[in-house]
Amino acid sequence: MPARFFWILIAALAATEASACREDRLPVAETRTRELAAGRRIFERKCASCHNTNGDGKTVTGSRYPYANLIDGRWRSDGSAEAIEHQIRRGHDPMPKFEGKLTDEEIRQTVAYVLDLSRGARARK
Repeated sequence: MPARFFWILIAALAATEASACREDRLPVAETRTRELAAGRRIFERKCASCHNTNGDGKTVTGSRYPYANLIDGRWRSDGSAEAIEHQIRRGHDPMPKFEGKLTDEEIRQTVAYVLDLSRGARARK
């Protein structure tokens, strides 16, 4: 009986290990869609009061500043993901900093959404 139990235990452990090693990753498109949806929610909650929900910056506050428009292709910096992330984290007068107000993941999601918003506007032109 103990030998039989030993082999059943070995078989169960092998099955568990085999299933744990599978690469059942989410499809990239599905992950990207969720990231953009999360970024959009954050943008609408934290950014749209100045940048507008469509990113054109045509708000009472944003219309006073040339870089509030995120869809015209004109950036305060080079418009890269790194530069946008830095801007969100550290702010730059008049934009407030969001480091400590948003998590790293939320900042990355917002960057992804801002880039997607900007690319979408350029594609429509």
